[in-house]
Amino acid sequence: MAALIERCIDDISLIAASILITLNIRDYKPSDFERLYEIDHLAFSEDIAYSKVELRLYLQSRRCRTFVAEEEDKVVGFAIARSESRKLGHLITIDVTPHRQRQSIGSRLLESAERWLWKNGAEAIYLETPVDDAGAKGFYEKHDYFLYETFEGYYNGTLDALVMMKTKGRSNI
Repeated sequence: MAALIERCIDDISLIAASILITLNIRDYKPSDFERLYEIDHLAFSEDIAYSKVELRLYLQSRRCRTFVAEEEDKVVGFAIARSESRKLGHLITIDVTPHRQRQSIGSRLLESAERWLWKNGAEAIYLETPVDDAGAKGFYEKHDYFLYETFEGYYNGTLDALVMMKTKGRSNI
């Protein structure tokens, strides 16, 4: 019984310590580029991760906004959202360093991106995710995204993508 109580106290201490570390979501700064590129290549395989040219294209686009998750002055993740015509929003990517995944960072980034897209007139938000990434599919389903269609060969002509979508009516805004 004493061992069980000791483990509970240790668990409570870990939870309390994690609460004290605050996660800040802010806009992208050019000085973040190398760290975002690094995170993208840690979070995704080389055949899916963005090249520097692709990443810069999104980061510099006037139709995109990049949200950066920072903890104790260390960038731990980011999301890129794009406001498109016809009342669509496109979630380009959500990247979180692998050792910080499943700690609500992705959810916070998604919430920030969605809020911006809804505010900018989106009636629906869509995204692509690899068909073999069950974790990502589950994450988006948890946030009320549904399977819209499948793109064959979306990733470098070899890997299919699930296109998932969320409509404003399904949102909690």
